Amino acid sequence: MGDRIRAQVQLPVLAYRLIFRDPIFDLKELDDSAVSAAFAAFRPWNVSLENIKVKEDPANFSEEATVFTLLGGRITFSVTPGGCAIVMANPNWSEADLIIQIGKAGIAAVLKATSAVADKQVATITMHLTPQTGTIAEITSRFVRLDLGKLTGAPAQSFGFSVYREDLLWVVDKSSAFQNSLFFRMDRWFRGDVPLEQVAHQLNSDETTLLDLLGLEVG
Repeated sequence: MGDRIRAQVQLPVLAYRLIFRDPIFDLKELDDSAVSAAFAAFRPWNVSLENIKVKEDPANFSEEATVFTLLGGRITFSVTPGGCAIVMANPNWSEADLIIQIGKAGIAAVLKATSAVADKQVATITMHLTPQTGTIAEITSRFVRLDLGKLTGAPAQSFGFSVYREDLLWVVDKSSAFQNSLFFRMDRWFRGDVPLEQVAHQLNSDETTLLDLLGLEVG
């Protein structure tokens, strides 16, 4: 596609959720078994009682959660009635093995303690991309075949697009947080028995594919 444009990554976030086949309605069981098991599993990362909090005033049952904070606050691992969730701010692919180790330890502990069955998984990467040269309209205009100047009477500042498939969602749009920047989101769904290593590999491949499609390079 020719020379790629260097882009600055801003506010990247990784979010992952494992969904139980059947929710756990007994919150006492969840607290007594799953939370204590996860606490023991996270000892190699120096977790302490100060790193655990219970979500206050949940709006509904699905938002009940006990949240572990690891790596100085960069990773949270939540135990909920519906499954386990991981959120990491400023993720980097060089840390993939560490994230996988933490995720596997916590998930295995919760599943064993509750006898829950993993039904499906969803992983999401979001970020804002600011090109070092050119405009975002120049990057995304290749994906729009309409002459919007005739429709709107003025050139468009940017364009966006979405890709939907049964197991994925890609969104590229104008960032509302940064000037001359794109908002980039990828969602990918997996069966419950897919290893985290495979989840990470697929996410990395998706990110590379989408950046190649946009003609951008980061890192």
